[in-house]
Amino acid sequence: MPQTRTTNQTSGPGSLLPAIIILVCAALDVAILIIMLADKSRLNSDFMAFWSYPRFAASHPVALLYNTDALRGFQQTLYPGFDSFYPYLYPPTLLLVTWWLKYLSFTYAQWLWSLTGLIAIIAAIIALFPTRRGPVMLAILASPACLLNLATGETACFTTALLLAGLAWLPRRPALAGIAFGLLTLKPQLGLLLPVLLLARHEWRAIITATLTAIGLVALSCIIFPVGLWPLWAISLAGYQADIFAGHGLNLHILVTPAANLISLGAPPALAWAGQLAATLTVAALMWLVARRGPYRLAAAALLTGGFLAVPHAYAYDTITITAALALCYRPTMPLWHVAFGGLVYLAPLLLLTPAAPVFLYAVPVAGCFALIIMLALAPPNGALSADEPIAKRASQC
Repeated sequence: MPQTRTTNQTSGPGSLLPAIIILVCAALDVAILIIMLADKSRLNSDFMAFWSYPRFAASHPVALLYNTDALRGFQQTLYPGFDSFYPYLYPPTLLLVTWWLKYLSFTYAQWLWSLTGLIAIIAAIIALFPTRRGPVMLAILASPACLLNLATGETACFTTALLLAGLAWLPRRPALAGIAFGLLTLKPQLGLLLPVLLLARHEWRAIITATLTAIGLVALSCIIFPVGLWPLWAISLAGYQADIFAGHGLNLHILVTPAANLISLGAPPALAWAGQLAATLTVAALMWLVARRGPYRLAAAALLTGGFLAVPHAYAYDTITITAALALCYRPTMPLWHVAFGGLVYLAPLLLLTPAAPVFLYAVPVAGCFALIIMLALAPPNGALSADEPIAKRASQC
């Protein structure tokens, strides 16, 4: 379908409100970062985990990565005064792309890690939003979710970049998109809805290359590391998830999924699992419907948002993708209450930095956002496609 540019879009509260929210959020981010940098007694959070894993694997039998006592003792030796623990909950393939960290000091590794993540996400934003790259880039980089990721040294910049780049490439370069999606198996829960989207849209080339990429990563890990790491990963992951659902897991309050929120309310594990299963099936069914009937940009937005409702384990710093989903939905002429609600979802992670964090149910605004995207996607067509929409699917695949 040829694209036409919408004209005479009015400016007003629907245009001004997002700009105000983003600028205020950016100012808050700067203030929070200054406070964090000034706190010299604070240890350097989650990046310590990624820096420790390859060091441990290089100096111990690699299978001990999944041994709680061995890894905890190593981390406490590596970081004097550190009395917490970062378990290795990732597939063995993650070691393939983090091995280089053991060759650098902690400070240089952290700076390079953060810089590489920022470059990756900026490149992905440019690919997905070619005509709105500036405003969207500012919105994503100033988002509270991005602040949480950069402050903790987590992986969300990389995973967000893979998702955004894959969605940008899917209409015209499906094989390249499949490679990006295949690499996302390094943190597989964040791509749970991708098979639904790809199957619903008959994206066979992307499915094939994603599968081959994932198989290649697994095969390479089995060549370099013991094959027995894979069952150890499955066992440790199940044990950690059970620990969370028992109500005494690590950082329960920054998990953003329905199951985690139910546990934080005091629900028994059986009820949490039932609620999560219901959410997963509902979100997957709606994702299929939108992928079949809705505009591509809104199907992409639904995927970027719904993934946090479909999995039992995802953290607030992973939700950078929700800002991209909001940008895919945003139009200056949309109702003001849509814009205001999007602003609340955008700002929601800030509550995790306040005393309200233990009682904040993050899945609620995410579910509201997902529901709104579904309604927009399934509404009758009204007007021309925006020039800001990601490239339309090839006519041969429509």
